[in-house]
Amino acid sequence: MHDSRPTLGRLLARHALWDEAQSTLWIDLTPFNAALQPVELPGWERMLIWRGDPPPLPTWAPLEWPHTPAVNSWRKQIPTWVIETLERLPTKGQLRLLYLSARYPQMLELLDKMPVLAWRLANAQLDEHQLQRLFPQPRTEMSALVGWPEDRHAVRFLQKLRLRRMDEQMLEQVETCLADPDIYLPASGLPRINSMALTLAAHFPQLIGSPLHQSLARQPCRPQQCKQMKALLSDAMALAQWLGKPIEAIQTCRFLVDVEALYEKWLQEGLQRLQRDTQKNHTKTVWKKVGDPPHLPRGWQSIQTLKGLVTCCRKTGHAWYADAHTLLIQPIAAKTPWTAALTHQNESWTVSCARQKGNQPLDPEQEAQLNLLISQLNQQR
Repeated sequence: MHDSRPTLGRLLARHALWDEAQSTLWIDLTPFNAALQPVELPGWERMLIWRGDPPPLPTWAPLEWPHTPAVNSWRKQIPTWVIETLERLPTKGQLRLLYLSARYPQMLELLDKMPVLAWRLANAQLDEHQLQRLFPQPRTEMSALVGWPEDRHAVRFLQKLRLRRMDEQMLEQVETCLADPDIYLPASGLPRINSMALTLAAHFPQLIGSPLHQSLARQPCRPQQCKQMKALLSDAMALAQWLGKPIEAIQTCRFLVDVEALYEKWLQEGLQRLQRDTQKNHTKTVWKKVGDPPHLPRGWQSIQTLKGLVTCCRKTGHAWYADAHTLLIQPIAAKTPWTAALTHQNESWTVSCARQKGNQPLDPEQEAQLNLLISQLNQQR
């Protein structure tokens, strides 16, 4: 009942039976344990007319289950827009949110207008009597009840959210924005807040309301590009600080391609400065390592010379010289050039930055290789 693992969901879907007359999806648990009783999941039409105490709902997320005939029959009763909205939200409390949306028109409206707040209320451990007393109240009180600001600007911020997928990372960013009125107040003035605009507001509050922020808010929601955008802006801000450039140069960019062009210009300017300073100081060593250099496993090499650093920066398109307290490493035989900066703190090695060609974040396979390297390095100590 309280196991929501996706693998379990796939197994449960195989043992589901649909009762059309009772509008109930029965889950047969006897294949798992002969002593267990079947579990009933009321259908949408049954939820609409539910009376009495709420049903004992498990923590399963049946909207994520495979489309077996029985599960499809259960899903068929639910309005399409409700399914689409719930599938964009985290699976935690999915059945309870579905039940409350069917049971109370106020929750159904909230699911339509502010799905994140509806999801938060459904998972707030409130009983139905509390919810019934809460529904007629202003939405600022609903926001305050779940730990968010009792502020109409915060509610407006939630109304503006248009997210294709609300995962744990996006939820953390919503929390970050709502914790600071200097973030959610100006951000609530955007035409809408998609995943790109939310990520920028949560991590780069100095860019809120900038031409770049405005243009991102008007573009289609692209959650997969948020990681790339965050990396680019972080790098641009760090390089601007290293070069002593004003932040206004980034604030006035209208599109991410403008930021990329600015970053490339600064990258070359920084390389020229680095080479001048190194020649002036008559030294070939450009990295000040923190801690002892690790014994790298076979297949990895470190970069410790100016020539290697310049080559690495040009191949990856990243200003590695902006942090002089790291050890640069890269795989010797990687198909795609990529590099990582390691830092040594508290007796362990960690990754401070990792980029592949074109200053792009690592793909999942490269991240797995890097995590394995870090584990090997830390086991040496």
